[in-house]
Amino acid sequence: MKMIKETRTYQCTRCGSTNIVKNGRTRYGSQKYHCKDCKAYRVLQPKVRYTQEQKELILKVYQERASLRSLRRLFGVSIPTVLRWIQKK
Repeated sequence: MKMIKETRTYQCTRCGSTNIVKNGRTRYGSQKYHCKDCKAYRVLQPKVRYTQEQKELILKVYQERASLRSLRRLFGVSIPTVLRWIQKK
């Protein structure tokens, strides 16, 4: 039985180059990359914790007079995160 190894090619989000190398991890565990062409350091696949639908649901519940503490209890979202979403909206 043969094993198939998949190779992924990433591009720099700043210049579009494929001349990038792994360069450690963030303190949250995401892989960091270094672009050799533009010298940028990036996390190419940032973790997205909440989908757009989840954000909209949480904001809708907030607009219906739910407290920030109750949102934290119900959805597990931090209060500063909800406040940031409200300011952006």
